[in-house]
Amino acid sequence: MSAASDPADAAGTGATGLRERRRMATTTEISEAALALFEQRGMAATTIHDIAQAAGVSDRTCFRYFPSKEESVLTLHPVFDAPLDAWLADVDRGSAPLPQLEAVYERVLASLDGDLSAIAHQQLRVRRLMADEPQLRSTAVSIDATRSWELAERITTAFGGRITAQEARLVTELAGVAVRAAFDEWADARTAGLDATLVASFAAVRRRLRDIAGTGAA
Repeated sequence: MSAASDPADAAGTGATGLRERRRMATTTEISEAALALFEQRGMAATTIHDIAQAAGVSDRTCFRYFPSKEESVLTLHPVFDAPLDAWLADVDRGSAPLPQLEAVYERVLASLDGDLSAIAHQQLRVRRLMADEPQLRSTAVSIDATRSWELAERITTAFGGRITAQEARLVTELAGVAVRAAFDEWADARTAGLDATLVASFAAVRRRLRDIAGTGAA
């Protein structure tokens, strides 16, 4: 006979789930408020206080969720976290790491393509904003660089020494630049009224990278 579940454990799990939902809701509210203000006023004319007021939270809460106003709209990265965690827990050490990482990214992009998801729609607005906001581009590059370095360290560990740290960094940089270029190409096409997808843009970018390198199609 199975043991009865502990009511205290169940209550704790429920409370954790509720806190996480509230945290995600607050993150979304702050990010959406910031993006709308940036589009209306420009980033230079928008303060953290403005964003907090528009989101209905305190300045302190806004800073707790986002260290800078630029980061308040750069919220795409968490979408990749769970798929990357799953891959790193079960990598194929006998196969090359780059195609494996590209496959993870492709699955994430496919999920974003579905009926132009809310996340994808927000990213389209962010990419358009980046064209006019150098500081936003600079912050995005900085975040990408930090995450790329951290991911490379995890890949080195996951492959058990079969690739060097430098090779792992090359893997993350090559895959990362393809994703960034794919988002840019996709945003440009969507802005022009074309029916582009992130998956198709990612595949096209990878083909061009391999053509440039003289290694053939992806």
